[in-house]
Amino acid sequence: MAYTGYKELADKFFDKIKDHKFLELPPSTAYAIAYSYIPKACTLYQSCTHNLEDRDKNVDSFGGFNTSLSDTDIEILSNYMVIAWLDSEYICTPTVLKARLSPSDFKSLNLPQSLGKAMELRSMLKRENDQLGINRSYGSSKIFSMVSGRKKV
Repeated sequence: MAYTGYKELADKFFDKIKDHKFLELPPSTAYAIAYSYIPKACTLYQSCTHNLEDRDKNVDSFGGFNTSLSDTDIEILSNYMVIAWLDSEYICTPTVLKARLSPSDFKSLNLPQSLGKAMELRSMLKRENDQLGINRSYGSSKIFSMVSGRKKV
């Protein structure tokens, strides 16, 4: 039975983030961190045509989905993994710090700018996933073909 392994998804995730901190980690640790974002990505990807619950719940290098995911599904899931990573590394942490630091300390650490950029990237990835979901859902529709084929003014 063909299936998509978690390692394939993690490799796509690593291609997207280019975080050098992962290079300093042993590969098993880096992959364990990447695998930890898979359940959140599956939860966020609600329009998937495959049952993402039908997977090995023990998230490790030998696990995977009990189906073969399409390239689009892998792209969307890896985007959601990046969103989960951004939330944990760059959005939630500064937001918690903002509540604990004085406004001047928060600004002196340059956290407002990095928080803003992380939230902007998160929004961009979310919009991209929304569009990929729309394209998948309505791709065979005649109306979608007319709208997507029209010339923009």
